[in-house]
Amino acid sequence: MVVTENDINEGNNNTSEVKRFKILIIDDSEKNRGELTEMLEREFDVINASDAKQGIEMINKYGEDIALLLLEVKICGMSGFEVLTYMKHSGITENIPVIMISDEKSESFIRRAYDLGAVDYIGRPFDFQTVYTRVLNTIKLYAKQRRLEKLVARNMVEKEKNNRMLIGVLEQVIEYRNGESGIHVSNIKILTEMLLDKLMQKTDKYNLSWSQRMMIITSSALHDIGKVGIEEKIINKTEKLTEEESNEMKMHTLIGAGMIENLDEYKDEELMQIAYGICRGHHERYDGKGYPDGLKGDDIPIGAQVVALADEYDRLVMGRPNKKSVSHEQAVNMIKDRECGKFNPILVECFLEISDEIKARLQ
Repeated sequence: MVVTENDINEGNNNTSEVKRFKILIIDDSEKNRGELTEMLEREFDVINASDAKQGIEMINKYGEDIALLLLEVKICGMSGFEVLTYMKHSGITENIPVIMISDEKSESFIRRAYDLGAVDYIGRPFDFQTVYTRVLNTIKLYAKQRRLEKLVARNMVEKEKNNRMLIGVLEQVIEYRNGESGIHVSNIKILTEMLLDKLMQKTDKYNLSWSQRMMIITSSALHDIGKVGIEEKIINKTEKLTEEESNEMKMHTLIGAGMIENLDEYKDEELMQIAYGICRGHHERYDGKGYPDGLKGDDIPIGAQVVALADEYDRLVMGRPNKKSVSHEQAVNMIKDRECGKFNPILVECFLEISDEIKARLQ
């Protein structure tokens, strides 16, 4: 039996060519690889890796062309669990299902495999029919899931395009009203995207979906929308602000959040909630010394934390009406040394690791 495109595209009566799905086996035992290959090669394209390093190279090379990974728990170099951890942190397990294989049958091993993103666990000795059936079912399930994801993604892309157009208009309003450079708004979106990508690679602590990341990037353009309610003479003042003027300037966080909150019809939408958190919280600081609410640590929405760091860096290198710009290197050191207030340590690590890429991208 083979899986065809017709098996995936339910309701499609067009005749399609048979597609042989690719299976990657990572196992340092030549005997085990040979057994599994013999079981599966008639129906699938089987590729093999004899150690973790070679396996990761193949994963990076073939990407989503790999329909399934059969991964031995105990392999040379890195363990199978370490490979699975790498895949999970890189977001690969979302697209490539992993079946762990081992002669270890303890509950702790099996539970750990599932916790790290494996979809199944097969113990030795192998039973041909069991292996074949579980491999086939997993591939068919993920193939259908990918098709549904593509349909959802197309709808989301169209919706995102509409959001970008409307937010583009608002960006022009903000720039016109505030005398604020449109480049700053563009840079914030670029920096937010870069920081989020690195954050997702570095930790699964925040577990943001693709759509949530896109909503944070989209909403980042609105972080200073509340400045439309601040007097122009304060926004564009070239001298140091007085305490009274500084306090009024701080009100832009509450004004922006209020504008979004007043959209009663949409305020329960996730995009609006994310935008609200960013508008209100992008001047909060990780140690609780920010404003307007003095939130501390992860009480600050992660979207607001990312935008806060992006905003601070870009304002340092772009300058402000009452502050001169600094070099990229100076800005990086100021953020690292907490001269601009304390940011989430994990985010700062991400920022420092991609600082060269940021400089190249924005220049």
